[in-house]
Amino acid sequence: MSKRISKQQLQQMYGVNRKTINTWVNEYGLPMFSTSPYKRYVREDDLLKWESSNIMNSERN
Repeated sequence: MSKRISKQQLQQMYGVNRKTINTWVNEYGLPMFSTSPYKRYVREDDLLKWESSNIMNSERN
């Protein structure tokens, strides 16, 4: 099973705030899931795929 990364960990990893993470989820399809109303995670494998997809899309534009 892939490691889970919390929303707070993503904020620290990328140096962004929670609104940016929410934008990534809502507008760019970052695949986060909830374990409760206050806990959101992304699987490490899914994050890597999402990063690769978004890097390729930005290079095309």
